[in-house]
Amino acid sequence: MIRLALALLLLALAPARAEFPEAGRPVQVILPYPPGGGSDISARALAPVLERELGTPVVIVNRPGANSQIGMAQTARARPDGYTLAYGLWPSTITLYLDPARNAGFTRESFTPLAMHVIDPGSIIVRADSPLRTLSDLIAAARARPGALRVSDPGILSWEHLASLALQRLHGITVNQIHYQGSAPELVALLSGEIEVALVAGGTAMAQTRSGAARTLAVLDRAESPFLPGVPTAASLGTPIVTGSARGFVAPAGLPPEVERVLAAALERAITGAEHRRKMEELGLPIRFMGPAAFRDYWIAEEAGLAPLVRDALAAEAGK
Repeated sequence: MIRLALALLLLALAPARAEFPEAGRPVQVILPYPPGGGSDISARALAPVLERELGTPVVIVNRPGANSQIGMAQTARARPDGYTLAYGLWPSTITLYLDPARNAGFTRESFTPLAMHVIDPGSIIVRADSPLRTLSDLIAAARARPGALRVSDPGILSWEHLASLALQRLHGITVNQIHYQGSAPELVALLSGEIEVALVAGGTAMAQTRSGAARTLAVLDRAESPFLPGVPTAASLGTPIVTGSARGFVAPAGLPPEVERVLAAALERAITGAEHRRKMEELGLPIRFMGPAAFRDYWIAEEAGLAPLVRDALAAEAGK
């Protein structure tokens, strides 16, 4: 009886665990890219809705650098209490740690997947006045002038870079692959005529095509995009490449299960709600929601598929 009474006394004296989230305590979402890009736009479109669902401030903090490595590494090191999340990109997060030279400081096991938000399918675009009017024209031009056609990507081992390598292997062609530091300078290079072909996310392709500045030759998805009506998929043209910019929320590994449940449920309500869907339609960004389990399975499958491509890409870069 004495032991039981002592145990009850200690329990009563122990500080109660605060419910998550504590009212007024902000949840910080690290965005590992500069302001103004596609990830920044989609994260900030969701933030006010998520804030209402959690009942506490949600603050987007840009931590750009090293193709998202700085921000993702900071998240991996953060305390797993639910108050620090990251809004990362896939496959970029994966390719960072698959490249041994980068010493990324994290792997898939460093994070708790919470919710996939957007998978923005890739697109192949040219300037509106380009003589390349179809994907077949692009392939023929590359075949006629091996290594001459200037094709851009926003960085080594980005999905755009890997998609270009896949395109070349599928059709036995070679291009002059030019790496930029981000999608914004890549787009400037295309529109100024510095390069001839760019691989970009669908939202960018939609905006540039609707403005009349660019022409979209193909989308890299399983189905045509409702935001680019009439533009064929690359697969329907004999180039079975499906890839793009996947954006989702993660927390550091070791997140308490009850905190994970609260965050995952709030993210699901925010992402799938009618208000946010309308906003994303205006932006031309397709919601592809996945909860924690589906996101984890997606991540594992992507990692397995990317590993050999990354090895080949690194070998090709080393051979230049």
